[in-house]
Amino acid sequence: DLENYAPKTREAVCGEFRALSICSASPPSSGGAQIMIAQLYDHLLKDASDGDKVRAFVDAQRLAYADRDHYFADPDYVEVPLKALLGVDYLRQRASDRADPDAAPRHGNLNRGVLSGSDTTEEAAGTTHLSIVDSDGNAVSFTATVEAAFGSSRWVQGFLLNNEMTDFARSYESADALPANAVAPGKRPRSSMSPTFVFDAAGDLLLVTGSPGGNSIPAYVSKTIIGLLDWNLSPQEAVDFPNIVARGKKVRVETAEARGSELAKSLRAYGYEVQEREGENSGLHLIYISDDGLVGAADRRREGTVRAWTDP
Repeated sequence: DLENYAPKTREAVCGEFRALSICSASPPSSGGAQIMIAQLYDHLLKDASDGDKVRAFVDAQRLAYADRDHYFADPDYVEVPLKALLGVDYLRQRASDRADPDAAPRHGNLNRGVLSGSDTTEEAAGTTHLSIVDSDGNAVSFTATVEAAFGSSRWVQGFLLNNEMTDFARSYESADALPANAVAPGKRPRSSMSPTFVFDAAGDLLLVTGSPGGNSIPAYVSKTIIGLLDWNLSPQEAVDFPNIVARGKKVRVETAEARGSELAKSLRAYGYEVQEREGENSGLHLIYISDDGLVGAADRRREGTVRAWTDP
């Protein structure tokens, strides 16, 4: 298997967010969900009578996750309708599919000829992330994973074998169509990894962000984008803001601090099935390019650090 394996170079997926551009990792990774969440958030907020930005963020996640779970997989093996999913008209229409708070969100209908079965993937959290900008302006958003903690727990000649087979859909009904992310020989499993760049209207780099965290990664990373660019949070405030993960029917809210408890209470009042959690497994690392220079922020939930070096 190792002899037959070779890295794949795939073009980044990019899309608009207001006057900005978001670029992230293409399928089988989940960077496209960053574009979907950002655009859905804007549509939902525009149509919201209450102007509740957190609720708009929750419903944008619910819709984007439902589409990602159903459609994203290895594009060498299945058709991933990424262009359609990121289309401006589709996302505008998709925002009108907002499910009732107590209902499970459904994936959008793209009128495709070949339909996929329901997704059953369960993604573990054995991932890491770092963001870098050097003195010449080169930037890296780097997410790497071995799937579960310590991967397969097997060392081979100095490196750790991963456990990525568990990132496939683990079960399906024999009478139904196969899930897009069903296991197959040579196929690469879907990943939640979303290393992301945001560029300003002039095309200059504005933000480098990313996080570990299993299937919560799209939620964690989009929080930094929305928090920085719409909620007027500082880079560290965006990282520190309570994590809210809205995948499926339940909405997980980090309630280790009073602010999180208030958010949980507010969302529960709307009718969402809220699951309070003392901590989330995010490891956000971001760099914001401000008028005054580079501003870094790291996640205190893990062993995150911010470091700057000067040329000798």
